[in-house]
Amino acid sequence: MLGRIALRIASVEALKGNTLVGDNVLDSQIGALDVASDSSIRTDQEKPFISIYVEGGRVTDGLDLRALHRTGQTDFTIETGITTSMVVTDPDTGVSEVIPGLPATDRAFEFYLDAVGRQIVNAMSDPDNEWAEIWRGLCSGVSKIERKRTSDAASGTRIAAHQLVMTLDLLPDPVFGQPLAPTSIWARFFAKLQAVEHEMLPILLMLIGDQSSTAEFCEERRRYGLTFDEVRALLVPQP
Repeated sequence: MLGRIALRIASVEALKGNTLVGDNVLDSQIGALDVASDSSIRTDQEKPFISIYVEGGRVTDGLDLRALHRTGQTDFTIETGITTSMVVTDPDTGVSEVIPGLPATDRAFEFYLDAVGRQIVNAMSDPDNEWAEIWRGLCSGVSKIERKRTSDAASGTRIAAHQLVMTLDLLPDPVFGQPLAPTSIWARFFAKLQAVEHEMLPILLMLIGDQSSTAEFCEERRRYGLTFDEVRALLVPQP
């Protein structure tokens, strides 16, 4: 669904360069933090990271016949992780630090992750961050927030991670082939993609279809999943 793709792109771009992890903000990186068969936690990252995921979604009320464009409540996760192998060691003193001045201890790892968590909130709430503004515009509200932590030392490399899990009321996808309202969040999203020459833009343009105006008959059938007989019964003008 386009809303899920847009949500990930906007959040990744909004966070890049705005936290202690720098530009190491990942989109759906499956191996960034994984659970092995022995229940130990592992990561394929070489430096502290943020990873963005969009999990399941559900629409449980107010359905319009076969309206498949609705996304409804969607679980959105921002995951942050760091390991002992990611610390910086002073070659002269042999002292390992999470960041300069912060020794590599469990307490420091938790401090680091909480600090990044605060920076994530700052970035996603920043009124001057254009990507964050798009992220906020894609969802009409947040109905649930969970903050989780995990740690593991079974593999010999200590890993600490935090998760911010939100249930968002994600806006419906645009209807295929229908013009985007100039003031809509979708128009702003595509304009921003074009401005930064985003690599996904050509594929996303294909997914929204030809934006030239189409007949109301076709628009209503696509939007609500109506059969020909249903739209005729509603007295929608037909070609």
